Amino acid sequence: MTDARKSTPKTVRVIPDLPAVAKEFDYLVPDTWANNGVGERLRIGSMVRTQLGNRSIGGWVSELDPDTDPTIELQPLRKVSSVGPSKEVVELARWAAIRWHGPISRLLRTSSPSRMIKVVPPARPSKFVEMPKTKIVVDAYRSTPTVVRVPPTGDRWPFILGAVSMGNALILLPSASEVLTVTSRLKRLGIHVGSYSKEWGVGPSSGTIVGNRSAAFATVKDLAAILMIDEHDEAYQEQTSPTWHARAVLLERARRNEIPCVFVSPIPTPEIRHEAVTLSYPRDEEQKDWSKIQVTDPRKDGSAMGGLWPSSTVSDLRSANRAVVILNRTGRSRLLACRACEELAVCTDCGGAMHQPNENSLECTRCSHTRPIVCSFCLSTSMKNLRLGVTRAVEELQALLNEPVIEVTKESDVIDFHKSRIFLGTEAALHRIDWADLVLFADFDQELLARRYRCEEQAMAQLILAQRLVSSHKRVAGKVIVQSRQPNHPLFGLIAAGDIETWASVESKRRQLLEYPPYGHIALISGEGAEEFIKGLNGITNLQILGPNEGAWLIRASNPEELAEALSKIQRPKARLRVAIDPCRF
Repeated sequence: MTDARKSTPKTVRVIPDLPAVAKEFDYLVPDTWANNGVGERLRIGSMVRTQLGNRSIGGWVSELDPDTDPTIELQPLRKVSSVGPSKEVVELARWAAIRWHGPISRLLRTSSPSRMIKVVPPARPSKFVEMPKTKIVVDAYRSTPTVVRVPPTGDRWPFILGAVSMGNALILLPSASEVLTVTSRLKRLGIHVGSYSKEWGVGPSSGTIVGNRSAAFATVKDLAAILMIDEHDEAYQEQTSPTWHARAVLLERARRNEIPCVFVSPIPTPEIRHEAVTLSYPRDEEQKDWSKIQVTDPRKDGSAMGGLWPSSTVSDLRSANRAVVILNRTGRSRLLACRACEELAVCTDCGGAMHQPNENSLECTRCSHTRPIVCSFCLSTSMKNLRLGVTRAVEELQALLNEPVIEVTKESDVIDFHKSRIFLGTEAALHRIDWADLVLFADFDQELLARRYRCEEQAMAQLILAQRLVSSHKRVAGKVIVQSRQPNHPLFGLIAAGDIETWASVESKRRQLLEYPPYGHIALISGEGAEEFIKGLNGITNLQILGPNEGAWLIRASNPEELAEALSKIQRPKARLRVAIDPCRF
């Protein structure tokens, strides 16, 4: 028997690329493949083409020469399509499919090349990079896992050099532009590196991979270190089911491989602080960045049109070289204010925004606490609804400044920077504009009082983007202005002092009290089949079921294993069902 025949399996088990099909199927490897060398390409993770019923579908090999029922006549494989994820990544995808209660095929699709690769490219030597001498970088890679709190405009490049100095690394960044920049810089240093979306084959050919969220499932031969930049960024969580988070995937991957795993962020989340050792720069370095944020009350001079444009703000906009105004409509912005004193209606229990569900009471959008319709400051019983909109704000600002203002949203076309120096839009403007010397948050209260449990974390993430934007132009000194009707909010005091450690501690205690991640785990169940699915969960004692609320139910459990096990026991209904585990927003 030839070596080719020895290395060619007779049968394989295949995971079909069909999210609705959970079963795996066995197939016969054609005898001719042992002679022409095709069979030698079959590995766990190989992408193949198979026949399922009357359909030709793709899939991934999950097992070689499995125990097959001899009474069943197996269909032959049709072709080997491409090199696929490694055995390690296939096993990681299995774990993630259980952890986030979703089809493994979607995770394997994430871990596969976007273009078919017949053969892994040959390995290329990388130039040796020495570990930076900075103590905090050395300490970060000495223990695992580690999270380093870096100031918003602090240098993150030493941590990237630290990762590649250890060998083949996996580096995650939140945006495509950052991936391109880091990949280009590493290539100029002589590192064998590739971006995950375009150069998938660099990983299995013993190189370093740089990518976004999906790179958490990248195949990297002899992986030596893992690094995630801006761990707090929402971009690392998948929004469609399964709602996996790259942070948890990397932690599990580092644990299995017993390699260093470093996270870098100006505001490490409670989730990573719960799992990792925290390192930080001296307090004065953090304060230098955070204290630059200027907080103003738009009511203080009595000239604000609709609460947005006090005379001081208009003056700042007129003197700016390029200004970005953020008016975020996320959460539909239902804010109530007193007609008499214009103070916001805020929950006395949790600090969330109040809304008026009926003519007799106010209700907190975050914790559902109710109270009579009375202002906490002046005891007035008359409230008004603050309705904010980007388009209307653009019209008002154009009239005030007597010059064009360009609206920027996620759906906006290519921005023409020659037409205006003032740009107004949602948070998307912070990602789409390359520099500015002024960033103005026209109404920051809708971020602080949003009904999301991560509202403060997400609000601070926007401030970080703004600080980096005004620091990107070295010759122009920029500033960030935050307009708020509650300038004495505790968060602003901590920001001014650069005391992010205290904020992080308070946020962790709040999460623990409310049993939110990482101190409790949740699943948001929605869709036409949600009610039927919830009925099956009612008998499980270790779950807390809340709802329905706007057609959705919230399921709580003390740990992710309990939650995943409970959900897996219930048969999915035929009607559409969405299960989102530990989502960023709900």
